[in-house]
Amino acid sequence: MTHRGYTLPISKITKEDFNPLVALALQEDLPEGDITTDSLFSDNESTTAILLSKDTGVLCGTDVIPCLIDRLGQNVTYSPFLQDGAELSQGLKIGELKGSLSSILKMERTMLNFIQYLSGIATNTAQVTKQYPNLVILDTRKTLPGYRKLAKYAVHTGGGWNHRIHLSDMAMLKDNHVAKAGSIKSAVAAVKERHPTKKVELEIDSLSQLDEAISSSPDIILLDNFSEVDTRTAISILKGKAPGIRIECSGGITPEKLSFLSQFEGIGVSMGYLTHTVRFLDISLDIQ
Repeated sequence: MTHRGYTLPISKITKEDFNPLVALALQEDLPEGDITTDSLFSDNESTTAILLSKDTGVLCGTDVIPCLIDRLGQNVTYSPFLQDGAELSQGLKIGELKGSLSSILKMERTMLNFIQYLSGIATNTAQVTKQYPNLVILDTRKTLPGYRKLAKYAVHTGGGWNHRIHLSDMAMLKDNHVAKAGSIKSAVAAVKERHPTKKVELEIDSLSQLDEAISSSPDIILLDNFSEVDTRTAISILKGKAPGIRIECSGGITPEKLSFLSQFEGIGVSMGYLTHTVRFLDISLDIQ
């Protein structure tokens, strides 16, 4: 089921989704082992370690732990106390690892990098969606290469909505596409003829394009970098002339700019901010 004209959300992720990135991360972090840990501890020393929140936010990315255990610590077990989507506060225990001290120390940094990063995205998103529940807060394709599915899952976990996942998902006509096609109408028509079952989104950057945009009947019209005055005018025209076309706004949108847009009920707002302006959430692994 899609949401308001957009794509299927990434509502679930598994350890298999982490595998390619985890393989690269471990190759990067352990090219010839861990000389510190290997010098100090034997393989048969055991410990208990607590994954602990030291911050306020939304938990995300814990399925990286069984992926790491498969690769580094078959003699390690993980018992979760909280699941992805849980609200975190300082001092809250997320889960417990038991087993080989050596294996747990070797996976610690990689594990925290994934969980802190994805929890940061989920927290970013939750803060925005809770403050502006009448807007459809959308992510973008501004994600780190290789992290697309994980980052969009984190947005969904934080209460946001996924825009197109990749270029094969739906069509999005921007100014370069329209310029080479000759006109808005010809560009929209060409995509609809070639891919009649795919949704078509059309980006415009001025009011002068609005009439032709409406007449070409895309599924979504994106108002890119419109001023507040032009945004108000465009939305009024679209709701009057084309109530079946979804409306989306974009262009350097930060949380501070959402107050104005929130007066327009139910419009989409795509925010690269959700995934490219991220602070790692403070989460630690405490060896007992």
